[in-house]
Amino acid sequence: MIYFVTENWLKTKIPLTANIDMAKVFPYVESQADMRLQPILGTYFYTYLLGKYNAQMLTVDEQNLVKKIQYAIGWRAIEDCILGISFELKNKGIQQQSGDYSNPTTLSEANYIEGRMAKKAEFYEERLIKWLQANSSLFPQFLDEQNDSDMKPIKATNTGYNESIFFM
Repeated sequence: MIYFVTENWLKTKIPLTANIDMAKVFPYVESQADMRLQPILGTYFYTYLLGKYNAQMLTVDEQNLVKKIQYAIGWRAIEDCILGISFELKNKGIQQQSGDYSNPTTLSEANYIEGRMAKKAEFYEERLIKWLQANSSLFPQFLDEQNDSDMKPIKATNTGYNESIFFM
């Protein structure tokens, strides 16, 4: 299943090198879609939209929503995978990755970069929430009472932004 972003999308819209092993990135895409997007959309609408995205049956309004979703998910996935790619859990414990013509970064440098990625992701999440609130009438599944059964969507806040969706 594709969680709203493809390898091509990530490599053209997010600063990734061409030789990055995307098999190491995509687990972060899935987990960030579950952790960050589901609380914004609600589980019912999230599942509905994900199914339509994978079936390539999105309406024009849903396509516009997915464009906003992609940036939020893309930046969150990259933020999350920075440490996961730099440090991997092996049989001998946590190992720092190193290449023939590169030097591994320090933990403090990785944390700094991760923080910058998080700020970009927060910007796109806030933008997504505000857009969805302003256009919620376009999405009956978002407003459907079934959408309150598991993770409830953010339907209204005073600022258009709800900090409770962040797992810091």
